[in-house]
Amino acid sequence: KTGFFLDHREMRQWVRQLAKGKRVLNAFSYTGGFTVYALAGGATRVDSVDISKEAVAKACAHVTLNGFDAESQGFVCEDLFVFLREQATLPYDLVILDPPAFAKRQKDVVQACRGYKDINRLAMQKMPPHSLLLTCSCSHFVDEELFQKVLFQAALEAGRQVRIIGRHRLAVDHPINIFHPESNYLKSFLLFIE
Repeated sequence: KTGFFLDHREMRQWVRQLAKGKRVLNAFSYTGGFTVYALAGGATRVDSVDISKEAVAKACAHVTLNGFDAESQGFVCEDLFVFLREQATLPYDLVILDPPAFAKRQKDVVQACRGYKDINRLAMQKMPPHSLLLTCSCSHFVDEELFQKVLFQAALEAGRQVRIIGRHRLAVDHPINIFHPESNYLKSFLLFIE
């Protein structure tokens, strides 16, 4: 991993294609890669939330370096679980949930699934009808099938109808080594929240 997360390149392109005219929440925004791509795609506003002050400052700087007005965007330094619980609604057309790995070891899987379920449930509960949720997991120990089950449970608990309209794994330049199963870590779902 590089810090810029080149493994998300194709998903950032998705965001760029989907963002035109939309209000976007980039949750776990880190240094703002998804934020910049959403703005490049014509998003009307992007709010970037991360727990790290340094990451939020870098995201703001990256927006400016890419020729966008950082002052008209939102940059919030807060724990995302707290942020989501505090919001009465999420007034966004597109929400990006790209947390760090919640399960770095096999013994962390149950707790990680609770975390993935909670953030997705909170987002689904508060998103408006006909919005999009791009949700990711980079935990090797949470495979795609398990992650989809977690999303199903989150939708049930949120009381929302949800459709999978896209899936993404690793790009061709991030091959999976059959002798190194940990290289098969990234999975993302693009969900339509009815």
